[in-house]
Amino acid sequence: MNKTQRLIQLMMAVNERMAFTTKELAQEFGVSERTMHRDLQELSELGMPLYTEFGPHGGYRLLKKRMLPPILFTEQEAVAMFFAFQSLQFYGALPFASESTSALGKFYHYLPTDTKKRIDALKSRVSFWTPTRTQSSPYLEQLLEASIDGLPLHITYASKDSATERTIQPIGIYASNGYWYFPSYCFQKDRILLFRTDRLLSLTSAEPDHPSKDLMNYTILDWLSGGVSQKTDSSEEMRLRVKLTPAGVRAYERSNGTDADVTIHADGSGELISEMHQSNLLYFSKYFLSMGADAIVEEPPEMVQWIREQLRSMLHAYSTLEEPQTRAFLRVFNP
Repeated sequence: MNKTQRLIQLMMAVNERMAFTTKELAQEFGVSERTMHRDLQELSELGMPLYTEFGPHGGYRLLKKRMLPPILFTEQEAVAMFFAFQSLQFYGALPFASESTSALGKFYHYLPTDTKKRIDALKSRVSFWTPTRTQSSPYLEQLLEASIDGLPLHITYASKDSATERTIQPIGIYASNGYWYFPSYCFQKDRILLFRTDRLLSLTSAEPDHPSKDLMNYTILDWLSGGVSQKTDSSEEMRLRVKLTPAGVRAYERSNGTDADVTIHADGSGELISEMHQSNLLYFSKYFLSMGADAIVEEPPEMVQWIREQLRSMLHAYSTLEEPQTRAFLRVFNP
C-alpha cells in the first residue's frame, strides 16, 4: 500500500489498541521499524496525542483524547453539517462549544471554494431564532456526561428563595427559549424535578459509594413527551385544564408542538386537559399568564389563584393611569 493508505490504516489501528510498540506495528504493516517510527511521528505532528514510555515494558501509548480517521463527505452532507450548527447560533452556551467551533473550522478549511460559497450564503439566508440569553451555563458537559453514565451529582442551586444544596441524578439536558434545563431525580425530594442550568452555583461528583437511580430506560425525550411516567407520588399530581382561543392554540403549538391533550374545536379554539406534577405549578402558571387572555386556566385552583394575584399586582401598579382603556380594564378584573 502507498504511504497515505498506510497512515490512514495506522491511525485506525492506533485508535483501537491504545498501547503498542514500534516493532509490533512494523511487523503488522510490513515495514521497517525506522519507517514505522517516522509514520508515528507524522501522526503525532497531525495532532494524534501519542506519548512514549521508556523501559523494558515501554512503547507508545495514546492519550484518552483520540483522533478519528479521515471521513469522506458529499457536498450536501457538508452543507447539512453547517446547517445543523446554524440552528444553535443564538445559544450563549453549548456543550462542547469550543470543540464544535474547532471541528467546524477544520472542516470548513478543506472544503472546495464553491462549497464554501454555498455555506456562506446559507448563513445569511436561514436562521433558527431564539431569544439570546446572557446567563452562563458552565456545567453542560458535566451534566450530559453524568446523565449518560448514570452518576449522581452534588449541586448548589439558586432556587427562588435561597441557595440550596442537594444530590441529583440528571436524566439529560434540553434547550428551550434560550435556556438550558436538566430534569433530574432529586434524592432529597425522592422525585424527578426540573432545574435550570444557569442557576447552578456549584457542581461536583457524588461520593463513589453514593447510591444511584436506574434511569437508563428513561430518556430526555420521555421527559419532554411525558410518555414514561414522571410521577413518583400520584397524590402530588394536579389536573390541568386550560381554555385556549385560536391564537392561544397556535401559541401553545409553537412552544409545545401538536399535543394529544389539546382538543381543537371547529372554530379553531381548544381545550387543554392534562396532568402535571405540583412541582411544575409555578412554571406553568407563569407560562399561561404570559399568554394573556388567549389562555384561561380553569384548573388547578392554585394556579388560578396565583394568576389572579399577579393580575391584582399589575392592576395596582397601573391604577394611577387615567386612560379610558385602563379604566375599562380595571372594571373587568377588579369590579
